[in-house]
Amino acid sequence: MKLTVLGSGTAVPSRQRNSAGYLLEENGHRILVDFGYGNVHQLLGLEITYHDIDRIFFTHPHPDHMCDLIPFLFACKYPLDPRTRNLPVVGGPGFTEYFNRMMEAFNHWLTPDSFEVQVIELDEEEREFDGLKVIPGKVQHIEMSRGFRFTNAEGKTVVFSGDTDYCAGIVELGREADLLILECSTPDDMKVVKHLTPKLCGRIAREAGCRTLLLSHFYPPCEMASVLEVCQREFSGEIILANDLTVVDL
Repeated sequence: MKLTVLGSGTAVPSRQRNSAGYLLEENGHRILVDFGYGNVHQLLGLEITYHDIDRIFFTHPHPDHMCDLIPFLFACKYPLDPRTRNLPVVGGPGFTEYFNRMMEAFNHWLTPDSFEVQVIELDEEEREFDGLKVIPGKVQHIEMSRGFRFTNAEGKTVVFSGDTDYCAGIVELGREADLLILECSTPDDMKVVKHLTPKLCGRIAREAGCRTLLLSHFYPPCEMASVLEVCQREFSGEIILANDLTVVDL
């Protein structure tokens, strides 16, 4: 299983960081978890096009986590080279209504002609997709927010928090994960409700007992060496500070 960070940033435009998005590859399948702006071009740099994505998961539908879905679907309609494979899109409860309203807002410009978008809503239930066991977990951000836990046939596990505050849900979802990916929006002295800080990320990783912690979703004030130092006071395991195109092989 291979994880590539497509976007380690946030809603704030940055030359160094695209907004949130991750590529998970397993047994020839390419899966996106979130799809913030800038991610389409990151995929092109990896020689991956709109034909090559097998499934998309959304932790929640805030713009910095999903707005590249719009140009992606528009590109899929290119008449000289349209996408022909159906596209499954997975989100939490209520995502279908949100998606349908988005499609209506763009009228026919995003509606596929040569394939179907298959919207799947998951709550807290285990399912299998593309050879991976997937468990969503409710996290503390908005009502629709769900983190995701992916486990392959060899038992390797990757967990995505999406946006969240400290909560029992993300601790349990990250339990003994090989790789736990947490948002780390601001320094501790600039804490924002429903988001995490370095100290809270370290606490979650310690309580979950994960093996490796990857911090991402950095707002500009959080891009500093002290992030690692503060997090290490809480968690003694391996900590990776994500950059765009950071790769982790499991």
